[in-house]
Amino acid sequence: MRTDGSRRPTKHHSRPSEWRRAVTRLPEEAPAAGQARHFAASALRAWEVPPDTREDIVLATSELVTNAVEHGHGEVAVVLRQHDDRVVLRVWDEDLHVPVPRPAEQDSVRGNGLVIVDAVSESWGYETGANGKWVWAEFALPR
Repeated sequence: MRTDGSRRPTKHHSRPSEWRRAVTRLPEEAPAAGQARHFAASALRAWEVPPDTREDIVLATSELVTNAVEHGHGEVAVVLRQHDDRVVLRVWDEDLHVPVPRPAEQDSVRGNGLVIVDAVSESWGYETGANGKWVWAEFALPR
């Protein structure tokens, strides 16, 4: 697993049955980001994730799905998992190019997605496979 920056993903040693999980698949088209925001907000509300954290996760979901639609190809999958005080967001696309954050551009409304994900998450990274990649972000839930 590769990550960007100096932060490392947190390791969890728990049985898979202890995780809450929500999954959706989205078409490769512009409305996918809005559909992903609605999906994430609904799941996180049902899991009683606090509003401030929920907003950060929904924002990261929107940014990662937008990147998948704009830079990837094929169907996009979104997976949310929650266990105890952690939520992990994973977004799949069928592009093999790894995500590379660009320097933040204050005057630009585009191109800052990974900078935003880095700012709102505890850690983020990507995993490549034979047919595409997962980009993930991890969030701490307040106790």
